[in-house]
Amino acid sequence: MTRIAAVAAVALLAAVCGALIRRGSGETAVLFTLAAAVGVFLFTLSDVSALIETAFGLASEAGMADALAVMLKALGIVLVGRLAVGVCKDTGEAALASGVEFAVKTAVLLISLPLLEELLRNVREVLAL
Repeated sequence: MTRIAAVAAVALLAAVCGALIRRGSGETAVLFTLAAAVGVFLFTLSDVSALIETAFGLASEAGMADALAVMLKALGIVLVGRLAVGVCKDTGEAALASGVEFAVKTAVLLISLPLLEELLRNVREVLAL
């Protein structure tokens, strides 16, 4: 709980500082905000790695490690995309943000295709019985 409070405090402080910096230099404020977002991400990375290790252990026991790997890749793509979209919107580039959103959705669909193929193969096997 204290880690969440620390992240929230850092984010609020960065938002206030970013707003103050924006008055003088909008470009510097965007860079400051981006650096703060990366800092928050790096701060929580140790928790994420423990979560991933546990999830892979459970998925391996269930024989679903490949599916979990695809889901985690998709999650990583979405998180990076959300950060990029947020930065684009903060700089007033809504069209660019829409392009990033489209690219993220396309990438997630592309990496999900092997799972869809496996699902369809399993459905065919069941229907053939």
